[in-house]
Amino acid sequence: MPDATLEQNKAIVRKMLDAFNEGNTAVVAELFDRDIRDSSLGLGLEQELMDAHPIKRVQTEILREEDVFPDRRFEEEVLVAEGDTVVLRWRMTGTNTKQLLGRGPTGKKVDTHGVEIVRIQNGKIVEHISDGGQHFLQVLYQLDLLEDRDLMQKVRGADRALARGHRTA
Repeated sequence: MPDATLEQNKAIVRKMLDAFNEGNTAVVAELFDRDIRDSSLGLGLEQELMDAHPIKRVQTEILREEDVFPDRRFEEEVLVAEGDTVVLRWRMTGTNTKQLLGRGPTGKKVDTHGVEIVRIQNGKIVEHISDGGQHFLQVLYQLDLLEDRDLMQKVRGADRALARGHRTA
């Protein structure tokens, strides 16, 4: 694959990362193929969103990140392209100043990482594999929410109450 295509594919992934920083949900519909194969777990989302089309789910993730961490900052740590595949290791920092999963703001800062693997064809993301929600658990730990048995039961059951107070795309 020519170097220019690899750089274009990296630019697509960077544009997605920027969408999380800017709260720009339109980028998701622009860059995701309608028939995308997505293997994300959707931890922390209610069942309806876990079952929703990946475009809607990711748009909602962008809105909710913005709601919960208004000062969030996503940064690229590692970006590697080979063939039609791009691997991104990202870092997100932010302060929890709004409700999260039905719990009031903690005022605590978080610093978490995640990994995304995407395949790109004809300028569109056609497959997405995430880190399985590891970063979500890191956030809950840093906000001292992992010991909340009621909350953990709702997360395990993808309870509709998880959406309370949050926007949905």
